[in-house]
Amino acid sequence: MKIICLIVVALALAGCGKTPPGPKIDPALSSLIPPDTILLAGARLDKLQETPIYKKHLANRAVPLIDDFPKQIGLQVKREDLWELLLISDGKQSVVLGRGKFANEAEPRIERPGGTRFGYKGYNLVGDEREAVLLVSPSVIGFGATAALRSLIDNKGKSNGPPSNLAEQLKQMPAEAMFWSVYGGGVNALPFNLPGDMANVNKIISSIQSGSMYLDLRTGVNGLATGTCGSDEQAKGLYDALHALVGLGRLTVPQGQPGKARPEMGRIFDGLRVTQASHKVNIHIEEPEELVNTLLDLWLGRAN
Repeated sequence: MKIICLIVVALALAGCGKTPPGPKIDPALSSLIPPDTILLAGARLDKLQETPIYKKHLANRAVPLIDDFPKQIGLQVKREDLWELLLISDGKQSVVLGRGKFANEAEPRIERPGGTRFGYKGYNLVGDEREAVLLVSPSVIGFGATAALRSLIDNKGKSNGPPSNLAEQLKQMPAEAMFWSVYGGGVNALPFNLPGDMANVNKIISSIQSGSMYLDLRTGVNGLATGTCGSDEQAKGLYDALHALVGLGRLTVPQGQPGKARPEMGRIFDGLRVTQASHKVNIHIEEPEELVNTLLDLWLGRAN
């Protein structure tokens, strides 16, 4: 009987210690996610910088996703000192939170031209009534619309992490995902007008009830983007639009200078596969490591 009890206790403890599925969000950031969040996007920069892909293709290249945040918050931050980024949006306003080593002293020295320092409920902000930097701690800083930052502070202590609908989508991703996003619906159109036939994009966006995306850069670029629509008919419209975009990409991809064509650029689209299953549309991403530099050239421009 004692042996049975010990086995039961051991199994229970093993279950308690099991790492939850999906990419991890640092608790210092997760605790700031408001309950009305409909979109989250994260980047595990510390994990990315450990990969051969980063060391070979990204370490010496300008990458806006990594390099823009220090500029936005007005701090000199080494890449290795920026560990994680988290975008939070309620569909109207957005905030980007950064986790890293921002100061050796108690508070980082933010330098934003024309910005003033002001307080709100015990927290310091630097900026103006339109846009500001929020100093949460020496290792957590937020940037975005001032009203959204105040809302973040108002909800601090009320958060249980991502809302349940977004948390469920995160659980469907591998823990190794370095870039990811989850969307819970609520955006009916892009906040700007699109020309010609591209205006149909707003119709597609309004049909997506939820969506997710992740990328894993440990070996090549691998990932999955998923959109769930309200009906099979809407999913078919999304499938057709995405399939057409991939086809258009094959035709319009730059081929390099005359006499220096780069046929491997066309191969990038071989690694994109669009599928539909009932209400759900998927884009499967499988790009081998040999095409990573070409993919980065297409996305970021040729490296110097």
